[in-house]
Order: sequence, then structure tokens, then C-alpha cells
Amino acid sequence: MKYITLADHAVRTYAPDKIFTASQKAKADIAGLGEDAVINSTLGECIDDEGKLMVLPTVEKMLRSMPVEEMCSYAPIAGIPGFNEAVQISLFGEISKRFHVESVPTPGGCGALRHAVWNFLDNGDAMLTTDWFWGPYRNICEEHGRFLKSFEMFNDQNTFHIEAMDKAVGELLSQQKQLLLALNTPANNPTGYSMTKEEMDQVIAVLRRYALEYPDKKLTLCLDASYIDFDAGFCESREIFESIHDMPENMMVLVIFSMSKSYTMCGMRCGAFVCLGETAEAAQEFKAAMSYSSRSVWSNVIRSAQRVLVDINLNPEVKAQVDQERLEFSNLISKRGKAFYHEAGRIGLSCCPYKHGYFIAVPCENPDKVAEYLCRKHVYVVPQAKGLRFSPCAVTMEKCLRAPELIKEAIQNVGD
Repeated sequence: MKYITLADHAVRTYAPDKIFTASQKAKADIAGLGEDAVINSTLGECIDDEGKLMVLPTVEKMLRSMPVEEMCSYAPIAGIPGFNEAVQISLFGEISKRFHVESVPTPGGCGALRHAVWNFLDNGDAMLTTDWFWGPYRNICEEHGRFLKSFEMFNDQNTFHIEAMDKAVGELLSQQKQLLLALNTPANNPTGYSMTKEEMDQVIAVLRRYALEYPDKKLTLCLDASYIDFDAGFCESREIFESIHDMPENMMVLVIFSMSKSYTMCGMRCGAFVCLGETAEAAQEFKAAMSYSSRSVWSNVIRSAQRVLVDINLNPEVKAQVDQERLEFSNLISKRGKAFYHEAGRIGLSCCPYKHGYFIAVPCENPDKVAEYLCRKHVYVVPQAKGLRFSPCAVTMEKCLRAPELIKEAIQNVGD
């Protein structure tokens, strides 16, 4: 292998990212045929009925009026003053009285997941998640010398498969000294499923039981709550946090928070990795370890997005305005998603259970071939291991109603 000096671990096969590849094909198709002729259901961005990116008006106003010094100067590694408080208010509506909360800014939710994989697993360990998951979960694990294992997400009643999770947790704990369980809820990517408080109660009960059974092992639950503000109402979407209490000493609960979604700032790449600590000491140790990790990877995170987060959440009047703006976006996307879901049910196209959010999953055989077939019909979806991901967040209501029949036709023709 002449003129190539990569380390052995960096020599690997690279396949273009399916999401961005499909998006580029769709955009090229739109350029040739026009917006109306193409259904571009690829990226996780809010698109209005005119095909334009939806950005919260108050967020846009803040960014456009921000002094250049504030926009371009470095931010502290652990976040600008008020960042941790702003994250808590955004997540809980107030400074938490139930947890000792510490957080560090990250480049989007993706950066927070990276910190989880690197800091809460040993080399060669596996992270556990559901079998419907965001594709980069696997990439991030493998990039850092870890692996990904999954369990069946849905049972026969189309609710969360707690028994499958229980079995998978037990198997992993028999093989490694640390467990990292990542659950993407509410408004799961790619299914749009939101776990209920009762389901989260069961998850916590299982983890608590294993923590007591294996006192020499460490168990971490990481809630990827990137889409929490595009779920149901504020209070209902936060009910899962009520399940978290009285954790054994060898357990920790973490949260992934994304400004890409909650504040429509996808390209700004800002989020937070959050610890819901049982003690102040545990939360402070988390903060120190994550800050060290941040300094070693990306140093610090974009200041302007942190400033927007702080200025919104530490001003009740501004926060109320932004909450109302976001609610309008969320309601529009949920209406689109439910329109697709109900039309799919009407024509007999099977979907994973959808509640809210950016995405819907359609189980099928040969998803890559089905996606290729749909491309020829000018319909662009994201093929995944177990089916297709459709993005109502990026598609008009009319196209959400039109797409199920086209997808059903593609699945049937590829099967034939």
C-alpha cells in the first residue's frame, strides 16, 4: 500500500453516508424537475410548505443582531456563564430541584453521544440500544473502539419490548464490567415512537435490579432526548424524568440535549451532555471528566449558539415567545406525520408505531433496493437495516398523503 501511512485501525472501508447521499440526489432531481415533482424525505430539518428551512423567528433575530465579538470569540470549555442553568430550564422548565445537574456543551447531540461512548465504556465494550436506531450510533461506537448491540424495540403489542431489553442487559453484564444503555426517546429517530412513563418505570426497575445484583459493575442509562421538544406537550414529554429517582450508587443517568432540534440551529452544531446526578459530587466528577474530554477533542463549542440558549432561557418573556414559536413548528410536523401514518394504515402499509416527531419508519425487506426503486419515482427516503425512514418534517402535507401509496408500490414491486 504505497504512499499510505494510515495507522492500521484507520484503514477501513468507507461507505458514503446514506442520509446525505440521498439528500444530494433529491436536490439534484429538484433542480431538474422542480419542487412539486419530487418528494425529498431525507434530512432531519424542518421545511415549510414552500420548501424553505424553518428557523424559530426569535432565534434568527438574535443571531442577526449579535455583536461580532460575541459571535466569534472563544467560549469556555465548560460553557458560557448561565449555560448549565439554561440547559436545565430548557429541559425541565426550571432549575432542577430533583437532580444535581451538570452539563457541558457539545457539537450537537452527536458530540454528546461521542462523550458517552468514550467515557462510559471500555475499549472493546458494546453500547446497547434498540434495533431501530440512528445510523451514526454504530459509526461513533466503532470509531472509538467500541461496538453496538441492539435488542428488539417493539413487542407484539407495538409497545416497548421491556423483556427483550432485560435479556440483552443481562447478557452484556455477563460479558463486560460496564453497561451503557442508550434510549432515543421521546420522538425516536427513526420511528417517531415515544416511551411512556410506565415504560420508563419498567426500564429503571430493570436497571436498578441489575445494579443491585452486580454491585461491582457500572450501569449508565443515556437518554437521547434530542427530539423532546417535538413530542407531545411540554409536561407530557418530560414525564419520563419522573421515573428517575433513588438510583443505586453504581448507576448514573445522562441526557443528550440538542439545539439543532429544540432551537432549529442544525448548522450551528451545539448541544449538551447532561448528568442527572444523585449527588453533587457525582455531578461534579462528571463535569470534570467531560470537560477534559472536550478539551482533548474539539476544545470548545460555538459561543453564539450558547449565547442564544442562555438569553432565551434566562428571560421568562423571551422563553415564552420561543416556546410558542416552537409549538407551532411541532404541531405542523406532528400533523404531517399523523397524516402519513393514517394514510399508510388506510391502504395497508405497515409502519412502526408513530406518536410524534420528525420521522416515521416503514419496515420492509431489501430496504436499499426499495429506496433505489423509489428514486426512479422521484421519491427519496433513507434506507436502514430494517426498513425505510420517511421524514414528515421535510415534506408538505400533500406529499405526506401521496407518499404511502408510492412506498407500498415500491415494496410490492421489489418483493415481486
